[in-house]
Amino acid sequence: MKTRMAWLCALLALAATPVVAGETAGHEPVLQRVILIRHGIRSPTKAPADLAKYAADPWPAWPVAPGLLTPHGIDTLHSLGRRMGKDLAAAGLPGDACGGALQVIADSTPRNRASAEALLQGLSPQCAATYKAFPAGQDDPLFRGTGDGDDDEKAGIDSAAISENTRRTLAGLQQVLLGCHDEACLAKARTDSKQVLLGGDMAKALKTAGSLAENIMLAYVQGMPASDYGWGRLDAAGVARIITLHNDSFHLAHATPGASRGRGGNMLAHIAATLATAAGKTPAADPLAPATTRVLVLIGHDTDLAAQAGLLGLDWHDATRGDDFPPGGALIYDLVQTPRGKAVRLSVAMPTLAALRAGDLSAGTAIAHKVLPLAACGGTPTCAIDRFMGIATDAAGDAWKPHAGDEPKVPKKV
Repeated sequence: MKTRMAWLCALLALAATPVVAGETAGHEPVLQRVILIRHGIRSPTKAPADLAKYAADPWPAWPVAPGLLTPHGIDTLHSLGRRMGKDLAAAGLPGDACGGALQVIADSTPRNRASAEALLQGLSPQCAATYKAFPAGQDDPLFRGTGDGDDDEKAGIDSAAISENTRRTLAGLQQVLLGCHDEACLAKARTDSKQVLLGGDMAKALKTAGSLAENIMLAYVQGMPASDYGWGRLDAAGVARIITLHNDSFHLAHATPGASRGRGGNMLAHIAATLATAAGKTPAADPLAPATTRVLVLIGHDTDLAAQAGLLGLDWHDATRGDDFPPGGALIYDLVQTPRGKAVRLSVAMPTLAALRAGDLSAGTAIAHKVLPLAACGGTPTCAIDRFMGIATDAAGDAWKPHAGDEPKVPKKV
């Protein structure tokens, strides 16, 4: 009886405990959120004629020029914006950019600027929100890095580190590209002036394979028929399988802070400074937004995500999802309030390939969420802000520069 009464009292006390804004079951209240998100669905950066040397059959045609956001990509980002607004509001954060507490900074490439526009159309359709970005053609060091502390040797792929499973998947991609992968097939392909992936330098082959696999994945999420995205030789499961070559290429190239510092050190230093400023600290680097900013969205590239993973020792691969860096995929840095003080919690939110293909990210299962324990902070779900600042400082090294914050404001079309 005493045990039952004690249990009942505990249950009543729990029911009477107030819920803090931004707090959900098992999670700390979120004080500030920085979201690094990849741009939306784009066409391959090379034209079909330039890719022709890798496949026996013609590559599919796209509705836009190389490297640009597609109409389907725009619609999908509208859906992502609507979903993001609901998720932010559920976390006690501003669910739109109308009041100024949510800010967006995009890289200067046309696809990133278009992604900012499309995301804000879904997130804040009711107001003339703005985002910040340099004009197309002007590199932004926040996204492009400084190049300091990075060289070809550090950024390269060690052939010895390529697993047998990756080698088998690469042979599978060769089968998709040529319709065969035996020695006679490869010899004929070379005679026909085709570029083959097998039989040469494995590190170089994996880098090329990662790019080709991504182009096939993009055709799949664009909604093309199987006859186009894999020449009838791939199904959805096959797309998820070969895109792991893109994952592996990025993971191996960015496996260490030294390999990622030139690309991502500048961004990490300023993200950490943004969180630290909101926590009342005075960091060496410049924050990207005032302390009053509750949500900061950075619209970058898959390479930016991979560089952050390499700098912080993160691995969020999920065999059920396939792509580690899909269009609209995000790495999230939360400043949270814990009983022990302010801390940083890292997580990812990755759209599934099926949801991207459908262009609808509204369903709960359309985006896979995963909290990322930071090994350098003892592998715990949260890392005290002072400790995180130290980890970020060490990882970024001297590969950062003052952030002028002079990206011009660009009004969203209403």
